Amino acid sequence: MPAPSSLAMHYAWVLVLCGSMGVALGINRTVKRRENESLVLQLLSAIGGLVVLALPTVMVLHIRPAGVYTAATLLLMIVFSLCLLARPLKKIPIAFTAVTASGVFLLWGAMRLRGTAFGERIPMEFVVGAIVVILAALFILCFALEAAVDTVLTILGWGLVITLVSAIAVIHGALIANGVTGPEGLQHYLH
Repeated sequence: MPAPSSLAMHYAWVLVLCGSMGVALGINRTVKRRENESLVLQLLSAIGGLVVLALPTVMVLHIRPAGVYTAATLLLMIVFSLCLLARPLKKIPIAFTAVTASGVFLLWGAMRLRGTAFGERIPMEFVVGAIVVILAALFILCFALEAAVDTVLTILGWGLVITLVSAIAVIHGALIANGVTGPEGLQHYLH
């Protein structure tokens, strides 16, 4: 298994490889119905999306020389990984997960508070009522946020969007990997 620093230094080749998978996934998603899409391509693209999502952090932490990558490359990698991961991420219920985790945390806090002198003066019914109000407000807020996030993920998961962003990632990565432009990639031609 390659070291994170080695993987980070070869980020351009990772962009080319994962971008090629993304182009194939985008074309497959555009041409076929959802139930007929390639499961292998979906799985490989999801794994590639996770790698490309983690790679900007690894690059920032492990690549020391300045000028090896640009901020635009990091942004492209994040958007590209979200395109590859749009459908799997859309299946995760944000509101339910956030409210459940917060409820457990608040209940734990209430139980810890109960054992203190301050907690004994506050009626437990009040604490439970406050927790219910906080969780209801959090659920409404998360539900509204989840709708917005799902809309963005739906757009990023469209076959044509995946194909376009993946093609840009392939070209950008190939320009950098082959030494044509340096770390600027496509930025070199967009000025």
